[in-house]
Amino acid sequence: MLCPKCHSEYLDHLKECGDCKTDLISASPIDLPIPEMMWSPLIPFDGKIYADMAAELLDNNSIPYYFKMDWASSAFSIEATTITGQIVRIFVPKEHLDKANRLASSVTGKRI
Repeated sequence: MLCPKCHSEYLDHLKECGDCKTDLISASPIDLPIPEMMWSPLIPFDGKIYADMAAELLDNNSIPYYFKMDWASSAFSIEATTITGQIVRIFVPKEHLDKANRLASSVTGKRI
């Protein structure tokens, strides 16, 4: 069962979305329209460790995000230490940008 409003998935015996209070539908996620999102970058992070710290804050505040790193770090999954000069970008949906930037600045000390 799926919520047509927030696209949350539920077990078959449930009939109403716990968040939206909307009637659930029996449908495949592939049948639902994909919501359009405009992604905006946060301040750049000097290394994956700081970006991971910011990502944890975003997770705790239910803010979706994705990382963009240089090719070598992504391809070889280098995460243990910061590579000299490595810049990591985090992108969030535009409607979460202000809150996400406040959270990210608590990690970096940089203000926008």
